[in-house]
Amino acid sequence: MGGKGTKNKKGKLELDKLSNLPSDVTEQILSHLPIREAVRTSVLSSKWRRKWATLRRLVFDDKTAIRCVIERVIDHVLLLHEGPVDTFKLSTDKYIKTAEFHRWILYLSRFSVKEFILEKGNSSWNYNISSHLFSYKDLTHLGLNNCSLKPPLTFKGFAMLKSLDIRNASVAKDVLEKIIVGCPPLERMILCDLVSITHLKIDAPNLQFLKVRGVFEEIKLQNTPNLVDVSIDPKKASRSRSSSKLLQYFLSLPRIERLTIDGCLLECVNSLPTELPEPCPCLNFLSISMRSNNLDDILIAMCLLRSSPALQVLEIVVRQENKAAAGEQATNWLNNNRLWEFTQLRRLKVTGLYGVTGEVDLLEYLFLSSPALQELEISFRDNKKMGMGLDAAAVGDYSNRNCTFNQLRVIKVTNFRGVKAEAGFIGFLLSSSPMLKTMTLQPASTEVSWEVLKVVTKFKRDSGHAELKLLDPLSPLRESYNDSCTDRKLRTKASSDHDSFDESLDDSSDESLDDSSDESLDDD
Repeated sequence: MGGKGTKNKKGKLELDKLSNLPSDVTEQILSHLPIREAVRTSVLSSKWRRKWATLRRLVFDDKTAIRCVIERVIDHVLLLHEGPVDTFKLSTDKYIKTAEFHRWILYLSRFSVKEFILEKGNSSWNYNISSHLFSYKDLTHLGLNNCSLKPPLTFKGFAMLKSLDIRNASVAKDVLEKIIVGCPPLERMILCDLVSITHLKIDAPNLQFLKVRGVFEEIKLQNTPNLVDVSIDPKKASRSRSSSKLLQYFLSLPRIERLTIDGCLLECVNSLPTELPEPCPCLNFLSISMRSNNLDDILIAMCLLRSSPALQVLEIVVRQENKAAAGEQATNWLNNNRLWEFTQLRRLKVTGLYGVTGEVDLLEYLFLSSPALQELEISFRDNKKMGMGLDAAAVGDYSNRNCTFNQLRVIKVTNFRGVKAEAGFIGFLLSSSPMLKTMTLQPASTEVSWEVLKVVTKFKRDSGHAELKLLDPLSPLRESYNDSCTDRKLRTKASSDHDSFDESLDDSSDESLDDSSDESLDDD
């Protein structure tokens, strides 16, 4: 009896500790839980019963409701909510009636919402944004996609907005320009796949980051003195027209520090000179997509590198071009034009590598032209069949390379399967880097060929000063029995929890949303 009584006392003490946590602690706990799990905390004790209803951040997605419709869950949470709402976010692929969106936006207009995010994965239907959204005067972040924007004529802008993210939206050019100019504090802006907008004027004195993707032909930056980070991703429709003009316009920014060029922009930027009219003195990060065996791509890349004296980080996404003649031209140019040094380049990351001759030629050129390069990260292309087919193009190529990269200290190689081209390339890096301190290897799966194991074994035997780190595979093919059982138990428990919450919603009345609805929602 005494033992049981002691256990009960301990249980009550633990429960009291949980019930008497400071409000800021409970708020932090709830803020890190999905909305489903936050509601379920109401069963912990009477003091926790209504704590979830004071959440400032409301995030809904398709996992929030499984058996019942998501509209019903959002209705319950909003109507039972107490206190301020700082963030409302909805991510869904499901069809929701326009009237539902209008009702939620109207209801939220009574709060001082700071973040409003609507992510609709289904692009087959566009939602016309309610005019009430444009009355949210305290907004600091607005994220919208798959929608149509038509603000009322009286709309003057969002005076507090610092971040704007609009994707796959239908909006008139003059309307978007009015929204931008009406947000003076705007610091970050993402504009992706906007319907029918090819020319745009941007007046944003505090803008620091800009990402554009789509058929833009011209973007006039009239008042962007603080813009330092730009990402460009043109679509095919614009590549035959003014992409090169668009790139040169961004390169003319006096304070640009980071430039990312996605897609195939380098294919059409063939009008760039050997060097830019004005260098980019502040550019320290450059990310480009290029064909390593294409001379035009290499010339454009070299133009950007030579015009960026402060460049410290270079990231390259490699694409393949199956033209032997083009590869020979590129190799000849690289062998005969080692005239420049990129003295500030310290980190190089290359993704999508096969380990074939043209790629190695380009990397060797960069290694020998970058005396300060210390960190190298290589990620092979995730394509087993293509990698096997390219073995013949690279085998035997490394025996003729007598290079020494004394500056390299850290090398990381990921996503390799161990085919001969990959193994040969890894061996080439190891044998050519006498000052290497750390080598990190991460295979694509648990099935790695003996070729890489031979290279690693030789490296461990020959190098006594360098540290070798082997990371777990990116996609392990086998699981232990215990791991499988544990995963199944967790999935079963999670499914049970989801079902109980959905059943409680189904049991609640559609018509009554008073305290009785609260009880049905909290019941578990």
